[in-house]
Amino acid sequence: MNKRKSLPQEALLAILVLVVMVVIYIFGGGTEGFYSLQNIMTVLRTFSYLFVAAIGMTMIIITGNIDISFGGVISVIAIIMAAVSKLGVQIWVFLPIGMLVGMLLCGLNALLMVKFRLPSMVITLATQQIFYGVLLLVLDGSIYNLRANWTWFSFKFRVFEVVPGYVLIALGLFVVALLFFKYSPFIKRLYAIGNNKQGAIYSGINVDRTLIATYMISGALLGISSAILATAGNRVTCTVGNNLEMTVIACVVVGGTSATGGSGKIYGTALGALLLAMVAPSLSHMGINTYWTDLFTGAIIVLAVMASALREFDFSSLKKRKTNVEVTK
Repeated sequence: MNKRKSLPQEALLAILVLVVMVVIYIFGGGTEGFYSLQNIMTVLRTFSYLFVAAIGMTMIIITGNIDISFGGVISVIAIIMAAVSKLGVQIWVFLPIGMLVGMLLCGLNALLMVKFRLPSMVITLATQQIFYGVLLLVLDGSIYNLRANWTWFSFKFRVFEVVPGYVLIALGLFVVALLFFKYSPFIKRLYAIGNNKQGAIYSGINVDRTLIATYMISGALLGISSAILATAGNRVTCTVGNNLEMTVIACVVVGGTSATGGSGKIYGTALGALLLAMVAPSLSHMGINTYWTDLFTGAIIVLAVMASALREFDFSSLKKRKTNVEVTK
């Protein structure tokens, strides 16, 4: 008997995003309100740093692992890049340094995880606290009075004097990630690990090396995400990435990636990032207290997980079981 066909979760999410955009347009004042140029730029900036970070998180969650130290890593990267920028160098110098720092920190997470055989949640929770603790001990809260070379990336880097450069970077990474997820043997290994780690080992996949590489790629992407997030002001605090990991995880889960690993699409993650990027500014614009942001975000995550669970549930087996019970009676 053929299974009932239904729309994939990514398609349902695309419909939801479209509906939300229409509702915001109607109740948010149209092009003179929420869809003013300033608000659109705010949403695009939020989408850009969320999505870039979420690419790496998608890869990690597909393997059946997680990294909840993303916020701490982003904070460390931002502080180091800000300190380097004070030397007068441009982003072409401090951004690669930030990406390298991200690779080292996330690679350390993976190394500890595979060497000591500890759950990724335990390791990354510990390193998250360590990263924040070191920053607070070393610095007096923030680096301030940053020069124009720091904020250039957010305010001056424009294509055709309109489109922010970081938006094009995010879209470029989206295209690269689509191709990477579709054709790369590396991604196929991630799916294999997430579906059956022991089976992946038997098939010849070096799981430990693959996980370390995955975390390091994620760390490099966090360098870009941190630059988009932190260069919007001339001051960078030690907690600039505080709680950001939760929103990034939400983008991935809402985008249809299974929380237990083994499945996920990058375009779903992009839609999840776009949806969550609109939540806070739309609530604020419609006069709803921003304290509701976490509630709405949490509700979206719960609905997404429930929808995913319902879609994966085999209702035909339930029907057969009911029929068997009736026959035995």
